[in-house]
Amino acid sequence: MKLSWVFDVISPFAYLSLKELSRLPSHVEVDYVPVLFAGLLNHFGQVGNAEIEAKRQFTYRFVLWRARSLDIPMRMPPAHPFNPLQALRLIVAAGSNRQAVETVF
Repeated sequence: MKLSWVFDVISPFAYLSLKELSRLPSHVEVDYVPVLFAGLLNHFGQVGNAEIEAKRQFTYRFVLWRARSLDIPMRMPPAHPFNPLQALRLIVAAGSNRQAVETVF
């Protein structure tokens, strides 16, 4: 069985879900697919949670709470939102595998 995991390193929820991928059965193969979330937002005329003050505050608190409840170490980046394009390109250049994704996150 093959699973495509579509993610952007800008998303703290992507980080949490990356850590949960290890819970998949061993026969499941994961294809790591980096995507520029801002491109999707722009295409659909939307803004991200980090661009709306009340949603940004809630998201930060919630994601840190969720990480603690899952016993996943987590630290938010010094600035958010940030431009993730170079990080996504690095993942692609490194082969879009789990090791590259883990290292960049």
